Amino acid sequence: MPAKPTKKPEPLFSPKAAANPVAQALQGVLKDTYALYLATHNYHWNVEGHNFVGLHTLFETQYNELFAAVDVIAERIRALDVYALPNHYEEVLKALQNLSNPLNKETAKGDVADRMIRNLLDLNGKVVDAAQAAKKAADKAGDDETQDLMVERIQIHQKASWMLRSIIK
Repeated sequence: MPAKPTKKPEPLFSPKAAANPVAQALQGVLKDTYALYLATHNYHWNVEGHNFVGLHTLFETQYNELFAAVDVIAERIRALDVYALPNHYEEVLKALQNLSNPLNKETAKGDVADRMIRNLLDLNGKVVDAAQAAKKAADKAGDDETQDLMVERIQIHQKASWMLRSIIK
């Protein structure tokens, strides 16, 4: 018996992908989560100061969780038969370039960790906003699985934001 031809997933901007608002919204969540992952991992390597151990450990916990989340979100996009972030690395880099650079020469040594935390708060907020939009798209489409995933992601990022805010109070 001949093998069944396999169906190739649609590229991001194909008519089928464009017609799937849930997948489109998830692309934004994935992009923002990936940018947050990269920033958090970078800050884990470069944090200094009196709270080094606590921040180094917190950032490690958060970037490990984000690494797993990126995979889950991308696989959800693939389950919707759309490619996950094809050729959109520029958007991830742009999100990072829009941050205040905590490691520039103008930043006072004592302000580096604070600036890192404020950047991570900003990025977590962007993920929450993107996840809220994806949750609404999933609700409208009757996609309970994506909606559940987005509720989970929102809760995780709200908790991460609370922890980060508590450090700089």
